[in-house]
Amino acid sequence: MGSRLWCLSMRRLLLSLASVGVSLSVASCASLSFKGGTSGTTQTADGGYIDNDTGDKIRQEQDEYGNLRDCTVGKSSSRSGLSTCNEIVDKRQAAEAELSESSDSMLDNKLSGSRQYTLPNGGKIRVNAAVKYNDESSQGLIVGVTVANVGSTRQAFESLFIDSSAYVEVVFVDDDEFALLRPVRIPLNVRQGQRENVSYRKKFGATTSDVVAVAMQARVPIQSVREYRKISRLEIAFKPG
Repeated sequence: MGSRLWCLSMRRLLLSLASVGVSLSVASCASLSFKGGTSGTTQTADGGYIDNDTGDKIRQEQDEYGNLRDCTVGKSSSRSGLSTCNEIVDKRQAAEAELSESSDSMLDNKLSGSRQYTLPNGGKIRVNAAVKYNDESSQGLIVGVTVANVGSTRQAFESLFIDSSAYVEVVFVDDDEFALLRPVRIPLNVRQGQRENVSYRKKFGATTSDVVAVAMQARVPIQSVREYRKISRLEIAFKPG
């Protein structure tokens, strides 16, 4: 009799523990379905989440300004107040295409200017300058200057690039005669210019001893793309030094 009562007591205890274990398990599972997101959401395997109130699947996409925004996958319910992810992606891609087209036009759109100068010794030179902008480089402003001999002796012309402190200054001017950006100064002295990362290239006449022009090119940082867009012409100044 005693052993039978003991067996019944043990059987009731095991059933009671099993019942508690099941209820705990169910409660645990129920609470897990709301963890991993905000209140009222369920985390999904791909990193998004489900809005349990609207049924929308939500994830994040980068908009045209570079900001991460919540958006709905597929159609958006009127209750969510969110744009669809496809709408955000379409706007971003449209902005990227517009920026690329604008960038190409700035690289193709070359600003230029030209002036003739009389040297102190009576010789004459012509200075041509041109500027382009490349937004894919930290040294985005490309400045090209060509100094051509139009009435100087060969010796006087070549001395400008060897033993002088002469330089060309390029100033960027808008329609209102405001000087924008920072003027670019390019030394004619080859040794000095090369120390400043200016490249030099001779242009020859009938023979290699006949240097008719020297082309120079410098790449410099641009301070403001907005100001560059406003530039309408270049002013060129030659300083014989």
